[in-house]
Amino acid sequence: MYRLKAREVLRKLVVLRARVAGDGGALYNKWAPGIAREAFHPSARNLAHYLALRREDLRQLQWELIPLGLSSLGRLEARVMPTLNAVIASCAAVVRQQEAGDFPLEEDFTQGEAILDHNSQLVLGPEPDSRYTRVMVTLPTEAARDEHLIEDLVARGMEIARINCSHDDEEHWAAMIAKVREAGRKLGRTCLVSMEVPGPKVRIDRVLSELRRARVFAQDKVFLTAGRAIRLPRGFHVAISCSIPEIISHLTRGEVVMIDDGHIEAVCEDMLEDGVVLRVTRVINNERGVLLRPEKGLNFPGVDYRIPLLSPRDQEIMHFVCAQADIIGCSFVRDQADIDILRREINARLKQADSKPIIIKIETLEALRALPDILVRAAGHVPIAVMIARGDLAVEVGYARLSEYQEEILWICEAAHVPVIWATQVVETLVKTGIPTRAEISDVTLAAKSECIMLNKGPHVGEAVTFVADILSMFEHHVYKKTSILRQLTIAREQFQDL
Repeated sequence: MYRLKAREVLRKLVVLRARVAGDGGALYNKWAPGIAREAFHPSARNLAHYLALRREDLRQLQWELIPLGLSSLGRLEARVMPTLNAVIASCAAVVRQQEAGDFPLEEDFTQGEAILDHNSQLVLGPEPDSRYTRVMVTLPTEAARDEHLIEDLVARGMEIARINCSHDDEEHWAAMIAKVREAGRKLGRTCLVSMEVPGPKVRIDRVLSELRRARVFAQDKVFLTAGRAIRLPRGFHVAISCSIPEIISHLTRGEVVMIDDGHIEAVCEDMLEDGVVLRVTRVINNERGVLLRPEKGLNFPGVDYRIPLLSPRDQEIMHFVCAQADIIGCSFVRDQADIDILRREINARLKQADSKPIIIKIETLEALRALPDILVRAAGHVPIAVMIARGDLAVEVGYARLSEYQEEILWICEAAHVPVIWATQVVETLVKTGIPTRAEISDVTLAAKSECIMLNKGPHVGEAVTFVADILSMFEHHVYKKTSILRQLTIAREQFQDL
């Protein structure tokens, strides 16, 4: 009975392999002429095969493979064709039909993980001694003058210091970088510097209110001005301007506007000559309201607009960033064209073209849909990592879909052998208060599937680095990517002590 089932499963696998090889090969051939970095060709081919495979609904086939003691294809991201070949060879052995194919060589089967590890080291630095996942920390302004903060973070386990160029200036950044370099030398540890260019992030520029503190509640009206100047129309108690006012002309009645990472949700209720009327529909805490402040983010999910990737200010600081950073990050990349712009700006300032690794933040639905093409365009020229910017991404796609999309980004990047940085609100309560929530602990274990975790700034960030590093060191004995690792369980061992 099992042999009859195995023959049918084998037939399905052989057909599937042929489709994946054909369709994936066609996609790779489309990409190949644009890939300048020779080392990326095997990764691009594997990514193409993975996308061809994931076009299929494999659920029934997976359930048919499990009773045969064969791989259910659920962990093949880094090695698509070797896994299919191995499963087909095993299934063929069950039905004694050896002509279906041979087992892959061991080096072919492990090549994907080796490439991913190599790429992770190229971009994110050496793997820590006691864990797979690195720790990145966003440096606060006070890190420029505090004599001990950065050294303490490096001693606790920070492998990458992130400088968000939306804040501070070159004088502050230079001081931070000098302290990172000195801490690394003093402690004998490698700590890289990542500098993130703001990109087209839309923020509140100014707030004007008749109240001392501009708190808003559900059903309040907010005037969003379309110009640099700001006024408070009659009947409004608060008005705001935005950092990229050109966007306002793209809004229409009924469009949703999210403010402060979704803490405030509003809709466009009316269009005026010099701005739009927003009606607040929901706030995170309607009892206390939410305070509107400059620098808080504005998101326009569903609004079709195009603004330049790099502002004049971004272009000004690129000279400093290219000269000083080990890794260059860019926010709000949307598609391959943005990758071309970023590379062009970097290469214009460096003697050796494409010599600096880059981090691409995925934080919009547009970028998510274009992810394979973004990966190929970028990694085809320079070592890259992808940052899952869960804050803006959640606002863009909705919190319910974020859980699904963040996993898909992990899978697709692993198929391309591209390291991933898990970012936004990781142990945020611990960073701010010194005490983690239970949900935050679970989030760290999810993040352990990535190559790097990013922590934001806060008064207890040092404690958070130690906490996260300890969890990662323990958890890597249980899970690698999607694979559960079955080390000896203390609970199981204790059950047999008295037998």
